[in-house]
Amino acid sequence: MHTLAPTTYAEEPILDEHGLASVTMTVNWSDDRATHEEQVHVERFSVWREADMLPPDIGLKLPGMCAGEHLQAGLLPGEMTDAWAPTRQIAARPSRFDRRHRRGLVVEPRLGRFYPQGFFQGVDGIIKDAVEPARITGLTQDRLQIDLNPPLARFPLQLELHLDRVLPGSDRRGGRCISPLDDLLQYPGLAAPLADGQDTDYGDHGEGLSRIDERPDRAFYARPRLVQHLDGRALETVNALYRRVIPAQAVVLDLMASHDSHLQGVSPANLHLLGMQAEELAANRAAHNRVVHDLNHSPVLPFANNTLDALVCTASIEYLIRPAEVLAESLRALRPGGICMISFSNRWFPSKAIRIWSELHEFERVGMLTQWLQQAGYTQLHTFSARGWPRPADDIHARETSNADPVYAVWGFKPDA
Repeated sequence: MHTLAPTTYAEEPILDEHGLASVTMTVNWSDDRATHEEQVHVERFSVWREADMLPPDIGLKLPGMCAGEHLQAGLLPGEMTDAWAPTRQIAARPSRFDRRHRRGLVVEPRLGRFYPQGFFQGVDGIIKDAVEPARITGLTQDRLQIDLNPPLARFPLQLELHLDRVLPGSDRRGGRCISPLDDLLQYPGLAAPLADGQDTDYGDHGEGLSRIDERPDRAFYARPRLVQHLDGRALETVNALYRRVIPAQAVVLDLMASHDSHLQGVSPANLHLLGMQAEELAANRAAHNRVVHDLNHSPVLPFANNTLDALVCTASIEYLIRPAEVLAESLRALRPGGICMISFSNRWFPSKAIRIWSELHEFERVGMLTQWLQQAGYTQLHTFSARGWPRPADDIHARETSNADPVYAVWGFKPDA
């Protein structure tokens, strides 16, 4: 007679006060124009060294957590940044803006834009080489109004920490630490509109919409590029976003499409492709309809009014030289309640992107696209960012950087009739 040994189960690892973990931190906030969701992944988080830099509702409760659990904390404006102060709004002469602060470049001051503080030479309270962002909130021929407050200082925040994995090992070291919240909170506020409701002058007109290579696009797209333009981890994030916001059985248009629409799991009723390269479109097996069309030559969409449920544009918006006309067309073609969703990263073809794209901070690009959607007539505006995820080991750029490509997204809805 044989006796069966009792079944044993591995215990779920528990994070202790000296433990290491893989965590994802998310902050949600809203301004007068849009709601925002920012995500930063920390692959190796030390409870001993970094937990006390988090709000007590999160940092003190980390020990004892298991993978899959999360903590939340509501933050008052300025609680995790310097508090907003009217004394950090400074008036100066426009001549104090150093147009040649960056060697080899001539930079113009623009209303609503952020610049490193070092651009404002000889202004009280600013160190010459300071890189923290400052915003121009007023600009006339005789007066320059500068806001030195942290970009997120005006907004209440909702912070969440998700424990992805408990890592082996421990950390009891002391010494200097960098707050894990710095990457999360330092720059997203650059996407916020001006407090008085004026549009930001991003330079997205005239020369700003020109390109280094002004030859017809058909020459650039003459040969197919059947490759992914973002790494695998970033594309997973894009796909997860599309699954989250695009309803099943929707009629979807993939604008400026290629061989992959990143809609796995979405199950559209119909998928229309509109792009420049016929062979790339033919390789997209999920499509029901393919249209070869140059939007920079003709920004008209060949779709009837109120016939689409969703429009997506992935890592391509920076190539449009007439974005306002294309977005107006997208609103026309969508049904009431339809969604327009634009995603991008920090990689593009420099010669074919509009000039202003390379001049903006990544979060200012988020702000510019949000303003574009608002100007086109979209409402219920949302933005999303995801940064810090590890780059797949088999990615061709793995030796250059350990982080995956960041993902930024902006979307809005056509108002109901």
